[in-house]
Amino acid sequence: MASVRLFKIFGIDVKVHYSLFLILLILVWVFYIQEFPYGFRGREYALQLSVIASISLFISVFLHELGHSLVSKRFGYNVKEIILFIFGGVAVLERQPRGLQELAVSITGPVVSLSIAAIFYLLSFSSNQILADFSAIFFRINAIIAIFNLIPAFPLDGGRVLRGFLSRYYSPDKSTFIASETGKAIAIFMGVFGLFYNLWLTILAIFIYLGANEEEKMTRLESMLGRLKARDIMTADLKTVSPYMTVGEFMEFAFKTKHLGYPVVENGELVGMITIHDVAGKPEGILLKDLMSRDLLTVNPDTPAVEVFRLMNETGLGRIPVTESGNLVGIITKTDLVRLMQIQEVLRIGRE
Repeated sequence: MASVRLFKIFGIDVKVHYSLFLILLILVWVFYIQEFPYGFRGREYALQLSVIASISLFISVFLHELGHSLVSKRFGYNVKEIILFIFGGVAVLERQPRGLQELAVSITGPVVSLSIAAIFYLLSFSSNQILADFSAIFFRINAIIAIFNLIPAFPLDGGRVLRGFLSRYYSPDKSTFIASETGKAIAIFMGVFGLFYNLWLTILAIFIYLGANEEEKMTRLESMLGRLKARDIMTADLKTVSPYMTVGEFMEFAFKTKHLGYPVVENGELVGMITIHDVAGKPEGILLKDLMSRDLLTVNPDTPAVEVFRLMNETGLGRIPVTESGNLVGIITKTDLVRLMQIQEVLRIGRE
């Protein structure tokens, strides 16, 4: 996600995505033209208050995500970063909490938002008219954020709260299935309701439905991968290339073997990775050693498959070499994981 780092707090990088600057301008405009109590139209200092409210809204979103993050760290889950973007914010964890810990982590965000709403509700009775006007709007916005996030549907906090609660009585897969189906049902209702009353509800419903469906797929995949190691899913029949192969020779080799990327091996040692995209448009006489990636991420055969899956998601890499005692023994690609998912779907349908 293209973003710029603002600062670091409690060991967590805080970043803003470039899309945030667009939504800030839109929010200023919305606050400026909306009638009270959801905007400042006709109020003294309307433009200034609209700017402050827009910036403050994302500070509230940051505090919401910080709440999630601090409780996650309390349970021993490493939080890499918080990213603020056009749809709000997200805390990026190395791995997701499960069970009652997930419930505690997920409920913290809405609690933070409700706390902010309570503070500004009290301030809305201030004798200072400007502060009272600002607070009257700001407490409503934070209350809406909290209530919306408590809808029991993925990818909202409420879906994770529901799954965390259900985990007391059911397996992780069953808890996810129930929470996902609940979310889908809510999304369908919102979608139909929105068609007649407000199309924004329909757009949100699509977002919720897709999120619930994706969460269910991801959980099923993680459940299956949890029993496997890298050695169980890697391709051991390797096609490798030499760093002294030319681009022309490489293209001919790739056309025959029909892969998009290859480990580069010299004297039996892995020295780089090269893909079709790396050589596209390059002169045919250039050697691969001048184009290959030397910054390698590798795993060993005993690395849990779930960890490999997480690394691919975080880095965006399409393939990860598997090495043992410095020797290349296999490679895992996103295609391998997709095939596992397809096999799982077939086996699941066959059991139904």
